[in-house]
Amino acid sequence: MKSLKLLVKVSISVLLIIILFHKINLDQFKDMLLKIGIYRFLVLSLLYIFSQVISSIRWSFVIKSLNEKMSVLELLRAYFMGMYANLFLPSIIGGDAVKAYIVSKKIGLRKSISSIFLERYNGLLALLFISLFSVIVFSKFFSINIVLGIVAVNIFAVISIYSLRLRFFQRYTKLKNFYNDIVLFHKSRFFVPVSILSVFVQAIVILIYILAGHMLGLGINAIYYLAFIPIINLISFLPISFNGIGVREFSFVYFFSFAGLDKIQSLSLSVSVFFIVVFCSIIGGVVYFISRDRAVKEAEEFYKTKQLD
Repeated sequence: MKSLKLLVKVSISVLLIIILFHKINLDQFKDMLLKIGIYRFLVLSLLYIFSQVISSIRWSFVIKSLNEKMSVLELLRAYFMGMYANLFLPSIIGGDAVKAYIVSKKIGLRKSISSIFLERYNGLLALLFISLFSVIVFSKFFSINIVLGIVAVNIFAVISIYSLRLRFFQRYTKLKNFYNDIVLFHKSRFFVPVSILSVFVQAIVILIYILAGHMLGLGINAIYYLAFIPIINLISFLPISFNGIGVREFSFVYFFSFAGLDKIQSLSLSVSVFFIVVFCSIIGGVVYFISRDRAVKEAEEFYKTKQLD
């Protein structure tokens, strides 16, 4: 079943990419991408790596809220290996499972899974609230359906988070410890710093797109990036394609047409930043192979035999 879902997602991504690139001049597209150059590409990559460092600090705070401790360097290593697994090893168990397995060696499986969930949902919340800010402040760029959709998703997220804290979940043994971890995190002194860092990470992502657009010579106001990037990133989370590929590019073409960009310019902006993510994921692959602990394979075998403590 998992292989079938993966096949469907990959097929959707391939189909969308074929549709997008079918009617554009590929030589012009290549020339547009080459405007960035290797040195500026590396600068943008370093900025993206910096965002992963901030994410690792955020994760370390979440772990501290659960009365455990891990170094930022250890978590950064797990982050990069997770990125590599997500992008290059999709048929295995996924980046989050690899990260959970690596971290479980230090803090136990349950708390490692809780920490990843809490860190991810906090980051998603930051993206949701920034998206809400975008559609309200820049409402002239969006249809009423998009505005109402973003508002509805935010309301649903708030209700879902509140429901996670209900004592109802204590009735179930397997959920009781998870519930306790959620309460610990929300009551800890780390909740606010984690939330601030989540917003900071999203701001860095927007900055990367702004700089990439400038390097590509797009010549549009930064306000368009502030308006569109959070919404596009949110749409890319929809689990209908492989890593958002295709869906993200379609979203760039649609939204940035309101900024006056043509299809080649919009695709160049999207693909250039995606290449940065790929490049940084390859760094994770280097970490994976150097580590020699065969983390992905071990994690796969571990999850087949191990139950939550």
